[in-house]
Amino acid sequence: MRRASRLASTVVVAALAVAGLSACRQSPDVAAYIGDETITESRIQGIYDQVKDELTTARAQAQAAGEANGASSEAAAPLTMPIKQQDVLNTLLSIDVLRKAAAAKGVQPAAEPTVEQVAQARNLSPAWEYTTLFTETYRLRSALQAKVTPATLTEDDLRDVHRRLIAGGGADPATSFEDFSTTLSPENKTLLETYVALRNDLQKIVADEKVKLNPRFGDQEVTLLSAQSADGKDVPLVSVTFAGDADEAPYVTDVSAVTTVA
Repeated sequence: MRRASRLASTVVVAALAVAGLSACRQSPDVAAYIGDETITESRIQGIYDQVKDELTTARAQAQAAGEANGASSEAAAPLTMPIKQQDVLNTLLSIDVLRKAAAAKGVQPAAEPTVEQVAQARNLSPAWEYTTLFTETYRLRSALQAKVTPATLTEDDLRDVHRRLIAGGGADPATSFEDFSTTLSPENKTLLETYVALRNDLQKIVADEKVKLNPRFGDQEVTLLSAQSADGKDVPLVSVTFAGDADEAPYVTDVSAVTTVA
């Protein structure tokens, strides 16, 4: 198994294909329902716009300064946003579920990482609300990791990790499941046991809260544990999905009535 020792914890967004019909609770201005709570599109837009407005202003100021110093006046390149609206929703969903898990276990968010550390690592501004919220997901998860009882790995758990590794380029395609499962190091096995346990706890909260998503934002899941592929990309191994209860329609609006956001 190649790169098995490079398992690493990370939180990322996986945008999956959208499919489904309308659910019982429908409101076009709601991005997600979590139990009796809602995450509105206006809440997401406000967080997103803070980033967009500050970057737009900074770019305009830099261009004006260049022109004042004699630089040629050229059309500015399109603004490149470091986040998407889906990322904002994912972070808000994650915080809600992680806070509920922390309250159930009586734990407080860890002291680290700091907002400044996350901002530097992710090339974000520490002044953005998004950065503060994103940092909280790390702190909450770090506190919860120390409180979960490691899970007993099932064959299905291991097969899912093996499949993800092969599909994402985190292991040699010729690596059989038998080779993977029998050569898994004690360190990586412990990581998997911890994160599978955390996934199970969080997935139960998602199911109990009957999380429903507006298809306009795509499906959402949070990766708790990842490996690194040969080209340096994260390969999700253990994830919590916000797709909702399999026995119920997971979406809050008719997919035919909206378009996917950028």
